[in-house]
Amino acid sequence: MSDLYNSPELEELRRLALLREQPFTSDAAVMGGFIARVREAWNRVATKWQVLPRMEQQSVFNLTLVEWLGRRANPAELDRRLIDQDHARTELNRAAGLVTARARSRLGDLVASRMGTGATARRLRIAYFSPLPPAHSGIADYSAELLPNLAELADLTVFSDVPDASTAVGVPVRSTGDFPGRRDEFDLPLYQMGNSSQHESAYDMLLRFPGVVVLHDLILHHFVRHHTAGRADWPGYARELAYTLGIEGRNLGRSVRAGRSTPPLFEVALNRRLIDSSLGVIVHSRFAAGGILQERSDTPLAVAPALAAIHPGRSRRDELGLAEDALLFGSFGQITAEKQIGFALEAFRRVLREWPNAHFLLVGEIRPDVELSSALVGLDLGDHVHHVGYAADMQGFIDWIHTADVVVNLRQPTVGETSAVAMRAMAAARPLIVFDHGWYSELPDSAAIKTAPGDPAALQAAMERLAASPHMRLQMGASGLEYVRRHCLPQAVAQAYIDFIHSLLEPRVSVHD
Repeated sequence: MSDLYNSPELEELRRLALLREQPFTSDAAVMGGFIARVREAWNRVATKWQVLPRMEQQSVFNLTLVEWLGRRANPAELDRRLIDQDHARTELNRAAGLVTARARSRLGDLVASRMGTGATARRLRIAYFSPLPPAHSGIADYSAELLPNLAELADLTVFSDVPDASTAVGVPVRSTGDFPGRRDEFDLPLYQMGNSSQHESAYDMLLRFPGVVVLHDLILHHFVRHHTAGRADWPGYARELAYTLGIEGRNLGRSVRAGRSTPPLFEVALNRRLIDSSLGVIVHSRFAAGGILQERSDTPLAVAPALAAIHPGRSRRDELGLAEDALLFGSFGQITAEKQIGFALEAFRRVLREWPNAHFLLVGEIRPDVELSSALVGLDLGDHVHHVGYAADMQGFIDWIHTADVVVNLRQPTVGETSAVAMRAMAAARPLIVFDHGWYSELPDSAAIKTAPGDPAALQAAMERLAASPHMRLQMGASGLEYVRRHCLPQAVAQAYIDFIHSLLEPRVSVHD
């Protein structure tokens, strides 16, 4: 008997093969229950007697086909065909999306020309997908700062799972599910994508309706795993691994489900389907661009600056009860295992030997897998560490960054992210200490001290250098602020978006003699 016969994939097909009657429901207020009962009664009289036998007949046929597949098919050959078909379907959908986007753009130009405005004066019509405030998301905050500037250059409608957030961003906001019925109103969709569960509905739209993707994290494995296996869709998880790794990926998915392997969350990016589905990709670093081109070398790609808006802030040092001459290190954002807070505090404990007036500020909610309290007790840091929890609003978060003398922003391993905290630290004229890998290596040397990941002596030395020199701290902070002014303001990022989208919709035509 074929190994496929008892596979999770065949079990899933058996489940789907059985057609089931669905109950009638109604969302109508007050009368909803009555309406549903009337529809159910009419169904019993008018259609049920005819449809149910056909459903049973179709279910028998479906199950017979599934059993034939399980007994007759060669599993490896079937896997290969399914993987090839998956790639072909994605490529076809992308090609159709590009033709559609260019046709809509040409039509918009033609209408503008006939109205006398001229094609060059026509503004792009963009459907913009992103989480929005008050979601606890760096990308939501990113969009809130970008959208007013992007709206000066294009006609925008935001599609979000928080459709009542229009006052937060100043542009029309609709529910994500409204887009399919309104897609013809836009030149193309623009998707903000990161490695978190807040992008699930937008990701589903992206695969159906290709557009431009702004990829904030190179590695998407955590997201894809949550989107599939996290919802008990193990065949879907194996399918995504197979899309990237071939048959070995399909086998790895089965092994992970059986508990024989652990998910390679940082080793396999699982971004290939997204890349193949996209008309173009925008990233914020050369590091991420290299990762994209390694997956697909012909991807239309742009490296836009990481965004940073300059906001005034005030010190909240008085709330901590610190002396004016106390030296304050700080780490900001959600406290996760990858932020290496324990590693930073261990280095800080050694810094205290020579700088007993030093303190460490932590701002952010603690993830369940981080035992901060026990770490603090084990390090015996007493009153030198101050955890103020989650900052309820952006201004409060910025004020806390202005409170610190030095921002310690570590990440290991990296998922290829750009750090909003690092950008906000430079915008607040605060010196940075980071690990020297990924995007962090591209930060200006004049604004950030970069240490080897996992090197405690190097981290301690960097902290002591900045502790010893107020002048160095001021100089590095000023350099970071100047870098932001030159390259990273929202207006510059918005213009980079528009230039790239125009390059996709208006490709250059080569003329040969």
